[in-house]
Amino acid sequence: MKDYATDPRGGVSFRTHTSPDGIGPDTMSYGFAYHPNGEGTPFGAAGYQVRRLQNGWYWFMTSNDW
Repeated sequence: MKDYATDPRGGVSFRTHTSPDGIGPDTMSYGFAYHPNGEGTPFGAAGYQVRRLQNGWYWFMTSNDW
């Protein structure tokens, strides 16, 4: 499992933690993104949330669920 990825929609994501999302085989991903896009990460887009930190950095969480 790759822990970083560039996104063709914008930004670079660094995943620091994963866990089951509680529904089936889906995975929650948590980490940091530099200039993220508003649609999701390469690790998923379901329940996508970002919180601004500073200087273009954000914290994110998302699921690879549909």
